[in-house]
Amino acid sequence: MARKSIGFFAIHRQQARSALKDMFRHPLGNFLTLAVLAVALTLPCTFYLMAKNITAVADAWQNPSQITLYLKHDVSNDDGQALADKFKNWSQVNSVKYITATQGLEQLRQNGGFEKALSLFDEQNNPLPAVVIVEPSSDWQTTAKANELAQKLGQQDQVAEVRLDSDWLQRLAAIQQLAIALALLMSGLMLFAVFLIVGNTLRLQVLSHKDEIQVMKMVGATNSYILRPYLYVGVWYGLIAALIAWGLTQGVTLLLGDAVAKLSDLYGSHFRMLGLSWDESLIMIMIATFLGLMAARLAAGRHLREINPV
Repeated sequence: MARKSIGFFAIHRQQARSALKDMFRHPLGNFLTLAVLAVALTLPCTFYLMAKNITAVADAWQNPSQITLYLKHDVSNDDGQALADKFKNWSQVNSVKYITATQGLEQLRQNGGFEKALSLFDEQNNPLPAVVIVEPSSDWQTTAKANELAQKLGQQDQVAEVRLDSDWLQRLAAIQQLAIALALLMSGLMLFAVFLIVGNTLRLQVLSHKDEIQVMKMVGATNSYILRPYLYVGVWYGLIAALIAWGLTQGVTLLLGDAVAKLSDLYGSHFRMLGLSWDESLIMIMIATFLGLMAARLAAGRHLREINPV
């Protein structure tokens, strides 16, 4: 049993090496095939990174919903503060922050980049209203309850307008879902393209070796024995193309990393582009290798059965 086991693994190792050597006997053709496969694998990896980073940004910005109340211009600071203190006693409210019109103008001068234009305004002709920012309690963070609370807050006489700040989070979630759907669609199409490329390449190899296959069948070789080298060729195609695609994906991550970092800094964020982790890289390599194996099994196996000995 031990000798049979050693012989079995030795045969597989020999056929795997032979398949790899055969690929290097035609370097130009195989290089072009591997280049096409690598690009086809890089595209779904890039789309996956896009969806992964958008999801990371969305998760980082999932702050509790805030309700912004813009008070009427004739409301005094004392009345505005009294209104804010009143909201603090509500069970639906977690915290309340009152911003006077003067404080709002000063914040806009510091953050808006309109210092010269805003210097024309003073406390007497300040166009900005006082603002009350209300953060709902944890039980009122859902969209339906937050809208209900916003309507209740807007019924106060001093309130001119109500804005629910969770609206942009819903838009961001919609963008996130679109990115994930697009990544899945393009990944499926590109992986199917990889399957077709490997299958068609091995189909042509089987047809080019038709005479040799007929002779092997005449001396008693089985379809499974003849098919085995082609299976290893498919595995090598998938494995080598996946390694090249991994390198290209790392290059894309580095190229886009600086641009993402600059954009993130402009928004005052410390977000940096995420690349493929080691487990994700391993999964990508395994999927590509499996696709090569299955493409070889289906394409080469089908044509082998159609070839009969003379």
